Amino acid sequence: MKTCFSKLLLLLVFFSGSFFCLAQKEKKVSVEISTDYGFGKDFNNYASTVRLNYFLIEKFRISPSFSYYFNKDNKKMNIFSFNFHYVFSDLIPKLFPVMEDQGLYFYPVAGFCIANLDYPKRNCSNCSETVTSSGSNYTYNFGFDFGAGVDYDLPTLLPVLRDMSANFEIQYQALEQYNRPQLSFGIMYNF
Repeated sequence: MKTCFSKLLLLLVFFSGSFFCLAQKEKKVSVEISTDYGFGKDFNNYASTVRLNYFLIEKFRISPSFSYYFNKDNKKMNIFSFNFHYVFSDLIPKLFPVMEDQGLYFYPVAGFCIANLDYPKRNCSNCSETVTSSGSNYTYNFGFDFGAGVDYDLPTLLPVLRDMSANFEIQYQALEQYNRPQLSFGIMYNF
C-alpha cells in the first residue's frame, strides 16, 4: 500500500512539473502553500498543504494537492487530492456591486482524494486495515471532496504583492472511515 501512495505522489510531482512548463507563457499556474485544519469525530488536527492550480481553459482549473497532517494523539494522515474548480470572476461583483474590481473570485470545489491513515492499533472488525510491525494500523481510504473557496488578489490591497493571492477554502471530505470538514487558508504565487 505504501508503494501505491508513493506512486501517486510521484504522479503528482510529474503532473505539477508538466503543468508548470506548459503554462510559462500564459500565466495559468499558481502554486499555493496553505495551513489547513481538519476536524471531525475522531481526528482533529492541523496540516500543511502544497497545492498547484492550473487553468485548463479560462474559468476551469484543476487543483492537485498534497496535505501532511501533523501527528496528534499518535494519529498521522497524508492526503492526496485532485480537485476541480470553476472560477466565477464576475459573480461577487454582481451580487455585491460595492466589491467591483476588488479582485475577489469565488469557486466551487469537487474532486476525489486518497488518504493514508496511521493510528494506534484498535479492535475493528469491519475495517480494511493492515497492521504494521510497530503495532499501528495503516489504512488507505478513497474519498470525495466538495466545497467552495474564495481567491483574493493581494495587489488590490498592496501593489507590491503583484503576483500574489490569498485563498480561503472550506470543503467536506467524505472518506471511508473519516468524514470531516476542512478549513484552509493559503497564499498563492501566480506564474
